[in-house]
Amino acid sequence: GTMKGAAEEAPVVAKRAKVRAFLSVAGWFVSTVVLITMNKVLMGEHFALPVFLTFLHMMVSFLWCEFSMTMGWTARGAIKSRAEGWKVFFLSQVMALSVLLAVASFKYVDVSLEQALAASSPAFTAAMGVVILKKRERGKVWLTLLPVVGGAMISAGGVPEVSWFGVTLVILSNIARGTKSCMQELLLGKDALDSINLLRYMAAFSCLTLLPFSFVIEGPAIIVERLSYVSRDGTIAAALVANCTGAFMVNLFQFQVTENVGALSMQVLGNLKNVFTSTVSVFVFRNAVTSLSIVGYGITMAGAWWYNKEKNREKAEASKEDAAPSSDPEAALGK
Repeated sequence: GTMKGAAEEAPVVAKRAKVRAFLSVAGWFVSTVVLITMNKVLMGEHFALPVFLTFLHMMVSFLWCEFSMTMGWTARGAIKSRAEGWKVFFLSQVMALSVLLAVASFKYVDVSLEQALAASSPAFTAAMGVVILKKRERGKVWLTLLPVVGGAMISAGGVPEVSWFGVTLVILSNIARGTKSCMQELLLGKDALDSINLLRYMAAFSCLTLLPFSFVIEGPAIIVERLSYVSRDGTIAAALVANCTGAFMVNLFQFQVTENVGALSMQVLGNLKNVFTSTVSVFVFRNAVTSLSIVGYGITMAGAWWYNKEKNREKAEASKEDAAPSSDPEAALGK
């Protein structure tokens, strides 16, 4: 009978969703490491132009979207209304700001510290969720975010000669990122545009404002001089190419992850990604790591785990009340 067939098919679909979620998360982790280590190399040496670098990231992302549509891998979608257009434009500016602040911070702080501070994103996302999505988180969820943020702050305190200006840049970047996550849920949730079309519009809109901004702040003469230096130095040129490719892959995988999981779980996964990136960066750049910063890190991760547990309990209770199969993509992660 058809009933039996459908019942047998369900686990296969669930398994496929799990695999898809896992692959998108893995891709997100690896592409982040490439992007961030290259950001640090470029900002530290001969290409300290954060606005122009962010512009390049966005331009590459836009070109990749166009490429995948031309190849027929993805369908071209359009913004349906002026209101939606303005929402996407706003989202693009917040995204650009978040990236810009993070890129600029690499001039002042080590990768591992930037990542430890970025781990406090869930708290900012939760706060912005209250403001933007009118979400109400339970008290216990807020409680789990205390170790998440506290651990990040302990990590910062454990760094010798910390640049507080750099720390401020990262925190502002977090606020922008939390705002972007919530706005994105608002837009993606209404099944308006799919990942790649949203990325295509956001990247194009970002470029429109970033390039003039870069000319004003960094100056065309300096940009041309740096680019000619890059064209002569093979290593830096390779770093720039890897950096731009990484920027696209991160954007793409991040959207994939957002479609498979919710904004806040996405931030918690982001935490684990931070640990991964920091560990790699410590080996690559051989920066000093104090036991205090490792302890802070551990606290943040424990908080992330506790947070996830609370969110899953919430989900389980909700599905008991509904007694209907949940269409929540977060379940795909099979926690």
